[in-house]
Amino acid sequence: MENIYLNKSIANIFVRNRKCIVNADLDGVLSGMLLQRFLGWEIVGYSSCCGKYNDELWLKEGTENLRECVFVDLPVCLADFSVIDQHFVAFDADCLQRYEENSNKINPNIMRRLVFKNGGVNQYTDKYPFGTVHFILAVMENLKIIPEAFRFDFFKKIDNFDFADLFLRADRVVGNTCSYTKNCFSWINWLCEIGGVNTKTLFEEVVTKLYLRKISEKKVESKLTSLGCIGLDGDCSNLLRSGDYNRLNGYFNFLSASSGLQAAPVFTFYNFGRLNGEHYAVTYNNLANLKATCRAANVFSYAFVSKSVLSLTRLV
Repeated sequence: MENIYLNKSIANIFVRNRKCIVNADLDGVLSGMLLQRFLGWEIVGYSSCCGKYNDELWLKEGTENLRECVFVDLPVCLADFSVIDQHFVAFDADCLQRYEENSNKINPNIMRRLVFKNGGVNQYTDKYPFGTVHFILAVMENLKIIPEAFRFDFFKKIDNFDFADLFLRADRVVGNTCSYTKNCFSWINWLCEIGGVNTKTLFEEVVTKLYLRKISEKKVESKLTSLGCIGLDGDCSNLLRSGDYNRLNGYFNFLSASSGLQAAPVFTFYNFGRLNGEHYAVTYNNLANLKATCRAANVFSYAFVSKSVLSLTRLV
């Protein structure tokens, strides 16, 4: 396995006191809270960027230079934008090389050299199946950004589930492991090789108590929807879109009380501009055309969401 100490992109990104824009779901918000706590990052924006017509970017007043920010849990493809992501899978080896050129984007799929089409082999089903927050946790433990003595209380009771269940619900770790066991176990081993005691403690719960945690996963989803989230994955874009800051504060404070981390901030937002997302059907015959489409100047983000669907978002 590549020694991540030698990864130039990681060294460039994981530095103190940066600004970040995070995905407006459980995974993105928890990721931002980790970076806020251990690297002193400032969360200055949220985004819903998943290839839908109402994709959007909400920013703190005064945030103008997006190139100073790191986009977290968002597959932003613009060359001079910094990114910590796990959704993106490169079209091919050429695309993978272009992704790495500026040393300002990191992604576990890129670290393991996975591409959508490798000769006649489609590697999409080998992609990283967990949350960005789990990747960030492992990397920050490896780099000693999280002190070796620090321990999350994963067994803290929250309503009728543990904090571990909430943390694992980011991008559905338990459900994915039940459905795609071989691939998930491969990535669990990879994360545990990178990470420290918190990563290993968390994923031991997946390996040893998979189906018990699957029951709790549903309880977490019910709690997230009761807090006002629009979907089972803690998507709070509806609260941002409607300006329901009371419920947004309630959601973020719940995550803070559960994790022991400072809550993500709620501030005066301005709408940077509408994003316009759509999905494209993927076949081997149209891959070249899709690749060219994704390189258009106004394309903000793209990622394969399945073997047969590409999500693309443009700046309007």
